[in-house]
Amino acid sequence: MSLVNFSGQNVVEFTITGFDHLPYHKLMGTVILLAYCLALLCSTTNICVISTDRRLHRPMYLLICNLALVDIMFTTGASTTMISVLLAGDKTISYNSCLSRVFIYHLGDVTQCLALSLMALDRTVAISKPLRYATILTNQRVFLLIVLSWLLGIGCIGKLAYNADQLPHCQPNKEIRGTVLRVLRRNPVLPSKG
Repeated sequence: MSLVNFSGQNVVEFTITGFDHLPYHKLMGTVILLAYCLALLCSTTNICVISTDRRLHRPMYLLICNLALVDIMFTTGASTTMISVLLAGDKTISYNSCLSRVFIYHLGDVTQCLALSLMALDRTVAISKPLRYATILTNQRVFLLIVLSWLLGIGCIGKLAYNADQLPHCQPNKEIRGTVLRVLRRNPVLPSKG
């Protein structure tokens, strides 16, 4: 007899619910799509300008370029699912796609915090040691710090995604869901569906 109590099943896809009640879901999807395209355009322009102009190859601009790359990844992880649900009406997401989007979203979150911390370090060194700034933070050291921050983020979030992948997932029980909805509808704070 096994010591592990496993009543879950192998999940191949998740059903995304909660957006059916929105009155203007196509409009919201269009606004999110436009904001996503604008974020991609601005971040890509930022990266292209910094990489093509040799005068901008300085530590702070490398950090800004890194932040733009993180922004591209972060918005891609967050927006693409919302766009597909609201505009295309796609109500399901495969298990592997969901896990990869969770990884990308949280990696963007961690690397954004680390990128902002590196930018704060850059400004701290520039203010506290202005005459030694150019020798303390060189392009090579900043690039190494950026790579280390990405590796730290990938390691931490990779471990969390691996742990999440190992967890059992139970299939939804319609009877329990119906009971919960009946209890919630009796609550006077929530509006009832007439």
